Amino acid sequence: MVTFYTYLEIYLDDLNKQIALSEFEKHFNKPHQTIKNQIRTLVDANILIEEKKIRSLSYKINKDNPKLNDYLSICEKEKMFKFIDERPLIRQLYTLIAPKTKNILIFGSTITTEKFNDIDLLIISEKDIKNIITNFETTYSVKIHTIQTNQKDLTKTLLTEIRKKHIILKNHDYFVELLYNEN
Repeated sequence: MVTFYTYLEIYLDDLNKQIALSEFEKHFNKPHQTIKNQIRTLVDANILIEEKKIRSLSYKINKDNPKLNDYLSICEKEKMFKFIDERPLIRQLYTLIAPKTKNILIFGSTITTEKFNDIDLLIISEKDIKNIITNFETTYSVKIHTIQTNQKDLTKTLLTEIRKKHIILKNHDYFVELLYNEN
């Protein structure tokens, strides 16, 4: 289901890009008028900024809007719900690890294809969940590449890579701050 917040998904890999109306149509596979009405709502809410060029419209994120992180967090949550609903293996992993730790996301090829070699998992926590991961790998015959660290040890390079393809599984507000607020 496409909602008001879903349209921000197209920006999640790069908040600095400008998107033409035709790109929204292609990405969401929705008719021009439907997209235009939803985008208009985001412009009216001052979340997107509309720029008119001769015969076309393009849109960029209004980074000065104090509610932007809240909108991005809702969009990230919608993306996560859809992802775990479509992927039973990921749903099972989520069910096992979510109660045990706070800050979890999946990144890499697992996001874009169902034929992945391994699951790349970022956990920002001191709590050790290696036993859960090992049992999951054995039970489901899947390799999980876990990066378990604290926030201060994350590099900008890793965060840039994660931003390209990720699903936040738990603590969306935390990861939105981490991924989208430039220091």
